[in-house]
Amino acid sequence: MERLTVMRLPRLLAGLAAFLGLCGLALVRLWAVLGGHVRGKAMLAAAALLAALAVFLFVRLRLTRLLPAFSWKTALTGAAAFALGAWLDTSYAMFSSTGLLIDAWPFRLACHAGSGLVLAFLVLSLLRAAEAFRGVGRGCGRTMLVLALVVNVTAALYFTGSATIHYWDATIYWNSSAMLAQQPLDQALLRLVLESVITQEYNYLLAFPISLVMRLLGTGRYVYLFSIVNLYVLPALWGMCVLARRRKGGGVLLFLLTPMLLYTGLVGFSDVAAAGAGIWAFALYTDEERPAAARGILAGALLALTFLLRRYFFFFAVSFGGAALLALVPRRRDGRAFLALFASAAGCGVFFAQSFLVEKVLGANYGDVYSAYDQGRRVDVMMLARYFGVVLMAAALVGVIFLLLRRREARCGALLALCQPVLSLLLFTRVQSHGQQHLLLYLPALCWVFARVLAELPPARPAAVCAWGLAVVTTASSLLPRVQPSSPQEIQTPSPLPSFTYMPPRRGDIAQLVSLRTYVDGLSAQAPKTAAIVSSSFTFNSSIYDNTLRSMNIPEPKGPETQIIYMASVDKRDGFSWNILTADYLVVGDPVQTHLGEENQQIVALVAHAVLDGTGLGTAYRPLDTEFHLDGGVRVRIYERTRAITAEEYRDISAQLTARYPDYSALYQAPAWTAEGRE
Repeated sequence: MERLTVMRLPRLLAGLAAFLGLCGLALVRLWAVLGGHVRGKAMLAAAALLAALAVFLFVRLRLTRLLPAFSWKTALTGAAAFALGAWLDTSYAMFSSTGLLIDAWPFRLACHAGSGLVLAFLVLSLLRAAEAFRGVGRGCGRTMLVLALVVNVTAALYFTGSATIHYWDATIYWNSSAMLAQQPLDQALLRLVLESVITQEYNYLLAFPISLVMRLLGTGRYVYLFSIVNLYVLPALWGMCVLARRRKGGGVLLFLLTPMLLYTGLVGFSDVAAAGAGIWAFALYTDEERPAAARGILAGALLALTFLLRRYFFFFAVSFGGAALLALVPRRRDGRAFLALFASAAGCGVFFAQSFLVEKVLGANYGDVYSAYDQGRRVDVMMLARYFGVVLMAAALVGVIFLLLRRREARCGALLALCQPVLSLLLFTRVQSHGQQHLLLYLPALCWVFARVLAELPPARPAAVCAWGLAVVTTASSLLPRVQPSSPQEIQTPSPLPSFTYMPPRRGDIAQLVSLRTYVDGLSAQAPKTAAIVSSSFTFNSSIYDNTLRSMNIPEPKGPETQIIYMASVDKRDGFSWNILTADYLVVGDPVQTHLGEENQQIVALVAHAVLDGTGLGTAYRPLDTEFHLDGGVRVRIYERTRAITAEEYRDISAQLTARYPDYSALYQAPAWTAEGRE
């Protein structure tokens, strides 16, 4: 009995330590959500219950089976993961704990220990699952070398031939990567990156690897594109090669069938990394030769990774899970893989993205807030046809039907590949219409379908000729020079083949934009001045103004620089930017410039019309003699403020916007300082 007790004592102590750590972590995570709404004692009891349940399930379900066998390598890996999780825990960044009892060191110590335990378990279980897929990517080496050469040459040609100004989403990660590259590479930077996952819509997870390359090669646009292609596009292409490994040249065929992947990266969307994770999720989850638990664990972690990288890929993760559940209908024995998928995705999602799930998914009405971006289903159809082509989508549909009807062993995967994009489309269009990057949500399923169909094609020459013919024609269509529409609304008919073009973009008004930037900065030659950009179209907006010199690789001037006051642009999402009316100058597009229609951008149109017409608050401004002519007949005019905006004019703006959006009145309440008509 004494010997048995001695043998159990270390396990009991380990269980107690795990309970205390998990209890501390659960308490802090609960406090981040329920603090101020539920009493502390109740949250402590709930945290203790959750921790006890976690320890019980770990023992009862014998989850040690998910961990690799003990070795010094395993022990060192687990210890490193524990230390990293405890050291860089960001749980307290979810709320302000200053002055609260939970900020005391015992709670912090327990929380950090719990975070370390969870990360160590996740890392070790992922390593154990990865062992089952050892060698899955072998045999793709030569194909990847060829593809690496092709995409890098294409990127170089695209960059050298481009003469355009990059803006909005195409610059967000370029700017954040450059910012991180200029910071000291230390613990503070790592914590900044991790905390951004909690606090920012566009976090730094994608920017951080790019910033490491920029530290060596500089922060220019070509370095940015080079990094996207090699860090994010190539892993996605590797996933394509794994999907199509049963067919000789299958990886190249998938690359040629989906030219929009590389093109989206060249435009500047690092979102291709999330699409790559989605491709790998399909490849691993549908590989029925591997253990079910390993398939589910790795695929679930990849699903969580997709929306950690880009928030809108949450639609992909949810639709993948729903489709995987539906795919159990023809084969229920895959239930273990689905349970592992759900547990892995949920665990990783809650641990790494709790704030996003609680505040954005559960606590925000995205369908209303982003209603301005809903341009109708016609735009969605046109965008899908523009980047995939009607012929390719029809071929994919025929392929899915063939697999469902004629290949019993492929029905589970075919049902997954059919339901995932359909569910994703239904969910996403409830919120907004598709932009170019959002179409990546459908790329993984499309790749799986073609990979599986290619594997089923007979080796006879006619079948191979048809497959290669479709692939070559699809890519060739994207290489043709075309006049590109400035907005999705300009597309009139669905295109049978991809209608975007790899021909480098060239603006004809770059000299005017550079002159505009120089002129506005020159307004501060005698004394520091401020200005605001009252324009939000694809031709001219504040992002274009900010990135004009950088896009053309022109150094920032060392002389005077006019400070630009940020102006919001989307009514329900942003609210009104009151500070712009204190700016010394307004830079206004004529005619009024919007990209979502004036009905959705009144916060821009209201000010622009008043200033251009010289009515209402516009009487406080006088036009300067100089104006700048941009593409599409757009003129940019500069207006100088000659007096302070009155309190009555501030109230009038608030009244107009509140009357239009009574449910969002808080966004349009004039600040207290406007009552004084502050300069």
